[in-house]
Amino acid sequence: GKLATSLRLLGFDTLYRNDYEDDKLAQISYTQARILLTRDKGLLMRSLVTHGYYVRNTNPEQQIIEVLQRFDLFELISPFKRCLRCNGLLESVDKQSIIEQVPEKVRSQIDEFQRCQDCDRIYWKGSHYERLQQFIDEVLNSRKGE
Repeated sequence: GKLATSLRLLGFDTLYRNDYEDDKLAQISYTQARILLTRDKGLLMRSLVTHGYYVRNTNPEQQIIEVLQRFDLFELISPFKRCLRCNGLLESVDKQSIIEQVPEKVRSQIDEFQRCQDCDRIYWKGSHYERLQQFIDEVLNSRKGE
């Protein structure tokens, strides 16, 4: 789940469910033309899986770098564009339209908000933003040759 969340944070369309059976994962990968990232070699050997990758690292921070390097995705990074929970696209939203959905302290300190188009979760640059931005910077600096 951490790899999926990191990919979403970086702006990549990422389907993740930990309750799918292998047959379902292979079918989804095939019908939606998705790259299947897994640590299950048997899953990758299924005939339906035409695009898959065995993630070698077990450390979540290293997994994201491994995947970005393997598929040369650094140029496609577009942070804070997807919902970390459901993968939906985020859109800017007027503060007044969501004012009742955010904590009182946030109302008085933050003016810019985004909302997930699918699940309606609200995002803002709160205390967690700096930590997430630092993670993004570290990922960008990990690019080979830098």
